[in-house]
Order: sequence, then C-alpha cells, then structure tokens
Amino acid sequence: MNYLLAEIKQRGKSDKTLKVFSEADEIYPFPNDLDNPKEYDSDYKLEDDEWFHIPNFKTTDYSIDILNKDFSSTEYNNISKLQQDKIKYLMAFQKHDNNTSYFFFQKVNSSQVLHKSWFKISDTPTLEKDSPIIIVNNYADAIYDINNDILYFKKLTSITTIFQGISELYKEATQEETEKFLDEKFINLEDNFQANNVGTANRKRIAMAVETLNSFSPTEKTTIFDYIKGYCANIPFDETAKTFTVSDEEKLKHLLWGIEQRYYTTKVGDEKRVANSVSTL
Repeated sequence: MNYLLAEIKQRGKSDKTLKVFSEADEIYPFPNDLDNPKEYDSDYKLEDDEWFHIPNFKTTDYSIDILNKDFSSTEYNNISKLQQDKIKYLMAFQKHDNNTSYFFFQKVNSSQVLHKSWFKISDTPTLEKDSPIIIVNNYADAIYDINNDILYFKKLTSITTIFQGISELYKEATQEETEKFLDEKFINLEDNFQANNVGTANRKRIAMAVETLNSFSPTEKTTIFDYIKGYCANIPFDETAKTFTVSDEEKLKHLLWGIEQRYYTTKVGDEKRVANSVSTL
C-alpha cells in the first residue's frame, strides 16, 4: 500500500505531518533515470534524463524527521478538510518492485490549490462550487531512496521549503566576497559599476570563479587571461595594466565564463561557442 502524507503549517507551532489517503496504485510514477545522478552544481544544466543527488542524506543538516525512522502509517492522524488548505508540501511513501521504498516530495504553492468551480468528466457530471482541489503533479520535486539513503532532485529552488538549510548548496558570493573579487588586480571597473550592481546569477558565478582562481598557479592565471582575451573581444583589455574593463553585468558574466573555461572552438567549422553548462568527464 502507498500513502500520501501532508506537512501542514500551524501558526505559532511546529509543522505537523498528517495522512491524506492510501492508494494501491503509485501516487507518483517512478522515474527510470535515477541511474545517472550528478553532484549538485548551481551552474550545471541537467539533461532530461539526469537528476542531482545527495548521498548519505540522513547525515546532512538538511534531513527531516520522517526520514530518520521506520515508516508506520498508524503514527499519523488523518487530515481534516480545514487543514487541507494549509498544506506546505506533500510526501508519498511508496514501494517499488516490492523490495525498495521511497519518499516522493512535492512542494505545494498557491497555484496548485484551485478555488474554482469544476466538474468531473463522467457519465453524470455535476458542478462543484465549494470543493477546492489540490493538484498532484505528474512528477515529484524530490525522491528519497530509503534503502540507499540518497536524495534525488531536479531543481534546488523547488525543495528549499521542504529541507531546511539546503539552500546553502545554492552558493552565492556575499557582498564582501563580491567586493573583494571586483577589487582583483586584473579587473578595472568603469561607468560606476560596483558590487551593488551584481545580481544573483553573477554572484553564483563569482563564488565558483574564486575557488577556480585559488586553484591556479601564477602561470595558469596568465594562460587563462590570454584565453579570455582570445574569446571575449567585447571585454576591453589594457595590455599595460593587464586589466579587463568591466562596466556592466554582461561583461562580468563573460569574464566569469572565461575563468571557468566555458569557451571552445569546434573542430569542424572552427566555430567559437560557449558551453551552457559543463560536466567533468
């Protein structure tokens, strides 16, 4: 038997887990592509058949109580009609192939709670006016493999309200780190561009670029700067001062892509390109 649970928000109290219903059939379909997991990287774009994963998830600070004990449906009270409007997220406990167990998680936001008139497609349709419905997505936002202690997910932003603190994986340079990076000797700022003008996307790239630069020797840094000059003609370079002139977010983005060696030239056609995401082979 499969069970759908709900975590509800309680004003002034801790969230509470309640049972919604049980079902012989799968509540969420089991994906066939969990065998190609990727370590989380905020700048990596997943292919359709890929998932990010976190192994040994119970040992992390993001784990939640229900994962740290054996599941028993009798521990949870049934949800009331009034409580269904306070659902924060859904959890489905499901068996797969009779020998493995999983939790499927779905964030519930306002767009998935429909307060509209509707009718069910049937031989005897009737209009429902005071029966709001909650949409169960075709696919879960996260899947937890109970047997192997692995969490799989597609988008980190979809699970930050489920697993508290997991947003720290979405690494972003702080204001101080951003200011320090823009103060590097190889960067010259113009047109009043400063740290306050740097958005979230480039702050993530700065966090990665700092780690990358710290791993380079002085010779490797010189090589990288020559590489950037070869691909980023849109970023002025002062040969005397050895500085790249950054005056807006776009130029900063291309500079950061260069530090991560995102640019390449095709073997056939000699076409210059930039990789949307990268993965080490």
